[in-house]
Amino acid sequence: MTDIVFMDTETLGLDIDAPIWEFAAIRRHINSPEVADASGITSTERRLHIQIHHHVGSWLTGPDALPEQFAADYRRRFNADTAYGQTMAARVIAEFLSESHSGRPLIVGAVPSFDTEHIRHQLLRPFGIPDPWNYHLIDIENVVAGYLRGRNLLPRMPWKSDQLSAAVGVDPTKFDRHTAMGDVLWIRAQWDAVMGADFHG
Repeated sequence: MTDIVFMDTETLGLDIDAPIWEFAAIRRHINSPEVADASGITSTERRLHIQIHHHVGSWLTGPDALPEQFAADYRRRFNADTAYGQTMAARVIAEFLSESHSGRPLIVGAVPSFDTEHIRHQLLRPFGIPDPWNYHLIDIENVVAGYLRGRNLLPRMPWKSDQLSAAVGVDPTKFDRHTAMGDVLWIRAQWDAVMGADFHG
């Protein structure tokens, strides 16, 4: 029964070198049914939410600059006083995602390869840290689309993630979208709507 990690990052662009400035994750520890607590709960969760120091460079200016909506959010929320240095961020993230007795955790995200590739390139590889996650990444949009197709409820393509989310009863406007923890909570809500909060991987 493998742990599940709902994960998201905020970066200053789409390029692989666009700095990660915010990381958030919720790790769901899946316990065996025989160790359920008195209420029958067989899983527990813990969170990690950090900001990360980086070099802004030209990522906020020029023709390839971050769209103003996201640049404004960055300027409003990034706190250099509490942000982690890259060495510490790499260590803390690797520890949070570390292998447990059940193996490497499964990453669930919205295009999770974007996040894992940036984390690997910017934080793990420079410090000689191997990937701590299971190589099978789970894209929540694909999970939701498959669920809806199985019930003959899938909208016509092309669809939008907000549309799919709403179709499984998760209102995307109820979440602080395009923030790392807001998106993590939105991803988790969709997973639970489709798979059930008590799903054991």
